[in-house]
Amino acid sequence: NTIMLHALLLGTMSDMACPSTAAWGTACGMKITTTADATCDTVLAEMKARVAGQYDKWYDPHNNGTYTTQSYGGTFSTSRRTGDNKYTDKQIFTLTPLAEKCKIEACSRSQVFSIFDMATNYCDLKMLYCGMADGCKPVVHDFTVGQEATSKFAQSSVDLSACLKVNKKGALLERYLLEMVKQA
Repeated sequence: NTIMLHALLLGTMSDMACPSTAAWGTACGMKITTTADATCDTVLAEMKARVAGQYDKWYDPHNNGTYTTQSYGGTFSTSRRTGDNKYTDKQIFTLTPLAEKCKIEACSRSQVFSIFDMATNYCDLKMLYCGMADGCKPVVHDFTVGQEATSKFAQSSVDLSACLKVNKKGALLERYLLEMVKQA
């Protein structure tokens, strides 16, 4: 059963929609294929709620980056600006219904020359659909995801623990913004 799952997940990895990159030369990136234990409508609603709810209902735990909805293709696409406002990555998510589950094919690409990314492109993707079981904070729907198949560009890495670390400046900003929302 596990072998069949990996074959299903890996079978489309090379055909996956990925954003273009403006980088000259090598640029990091990550492809993820997994299955959510939820419908694609539920997965999409949660992803949109996270992007729309930034700073008052949700924040990006990976150094408090900022996501913006884009039109790069797939079912849903975004760009993510790093918390220090220096770099932008682009993401495409393609969601395919599998009975009452949802196959998630996601790809993120850095937009500048890069060789190592300390899991940033992985986190760019994972933070929009991860659930409480992963240590994330859903906005409208909590669901689990199955095993992941990943494929990297350059020397990108996979590290969920890196995704869940908010830098001190980001944590202080989050506390400040949440306090401002409470007072409003």
